[in-house]
Amino acid sequence: MFVNEADSDVSPAQPISLPGLPFAEQPALQLIYDTAPIGLAFLSPDCRYVHINQRLTEICGIPIEGHLGRTVRECVPGLADTVEAIVRSIMATGEPVTGIEVSGQRPGHNEDRAWITYWHPLRGPDGRIAGVNVAAEEITERNRTEAALRASERQFHILADSIPQLVWMAEADGRIFWFNSHWYDYTGVAPGGDTTSHDWQAILAPASLAKARRRWVQSLQTGTALEMELSLLGKDGQYHPFLTRVIPLRDATSTIYRWIGTHVDISEQKRREKHIRFIIDELSHRTKNLLAVVMAVANQTAQHASDVKQYQTRFAERLQALAHCHDLLVKDSWHGASLHDLVSAQMRPFSEANAGRIDASGPCVILNPDAVQHLGLALHELATNASKHGALSGPYGTVSIRWQVEEADNRVRIDWCEKNGPAVAPPRRRGFGHVVIEQIVPRALNGSGVLDFSPEGVNWTFEFSQRPCE
Repeated sequence: MFVNEADSDVSPAQPISLPGLPFAEQPALQLIYDTAPIGLAFLSPDCRYVHINQRLTEICGIPIEGHLGRTVRECVPGLADTVEAIVRSIMATGEPVTGIEVSGQRPGHNEDRAWITYWHPLRGPDGRIAGVNVAAEEITERNRTEAALRASERQFHILADSIPQLVWMAEADGRIFWFNSHWYDYTGVAPGGDTTSHDWQAILAPASLAKARRRWVQSLQTGTALEMELSLLGKDGQYHPFLTRVIPLRDATSTIYRWIGTHVDISEQKRREKHIRFIIDELSHRTKNLLAVVMAVANQTAQHASDVKQYQTRFAERLQALAHCHDLLVKDSWHGASLHDLVSAQMRPFSEANAGRIDASGPCVILNPDAVQHLGLALHELATNASKHGALSGPYGTVSIRWQVEEADNRVRIDWCEKNGPAVAPPRRRGFGHVVIEQIVPRALNGSGVLDFSPEGVNWTFEFSQRPCE
């Protein structure tokens, strides 16, 4: 029996027996309605509530008695269009309608609530549809959880796109379902589409492929993290080194539900390590060479010193000249130094006492470490001689240092010219300065030079091969 305006024997406030069911079964049905954890209702073909349980009344906050015999439009007007369309569809087709989500707010409340609903026709003894059974499961909390999860994933994706790493995520079985934007930038693969069509293993260097796959399978089987240094192929066609880490994500029961993989580009780190190894090797080599030069300086200085005090003074000065060379090389990580910087460093102690009397100029030339050390010693010996016996020993003498580069063969020519000093006479004996300028430097740099003690002033011309500034 259904409630309608012509039925005067049934009060809208009383539960009404469902058609086609023996009266004895009604208490059991009532018990189901009262104890069911989901909302239940039975609607007449004209969308009146024939029966409803307490759970479903939470949609609008009206008690059970306020529903019975009244239409959906009277009780929940905001859902009336949707409900009436569903009921009409069932009455016309006889087919159930399932999985329809509805939402709303209770009167006086600002909280949005949602339900997933299922609608099935109920037929009477004559086979005609007598009404519609409605089941509604509240999914408010589930929707909140899913919304929070989606927000969390969006935040993760934004974070993953902002860090300078390749990042991907995979299901528990290792199937990748997402890559960050840096992955597509690095590999050149177009974003979107089927992510399973490409994989981090597909761009591994062949030499490490077998080992990486074996380790990955082992991680999937044991649930342990993977960490390896691997080379990955980029869109430039080159393999670049990456530190690869793949870690499992576990739920509250410690069950792995996803994997997250990161690849950190360590190309710069590798270059630094290579450069450090080069510096260490170069330093070892240079240290041995420097010690050999120091020993030669010590021996030659001892041979030409008249007493211990003179030996200590000369030896200290020459060590200081080597120290200036060393400072220039350290400044540029032992790659070399410019000829201009070398001349300035070696002339500085003498320029301070002879302001404006030393003039140096020439194009930019980069000297290798050997040239820096040996030319530095030669310049020091020339400047020392000029300050003791040559142009800088008098009040008017000057020193001109010029250099030029022959572009055809990159040969550098250095000219040392002293003027307006005391008259020069060739030395009676050859000291350490002569040995450096006429023997050590030409031999070390595969060059040639001429040292001239003309009366007008000392002149030194030296040529050697060297690369110009780029």
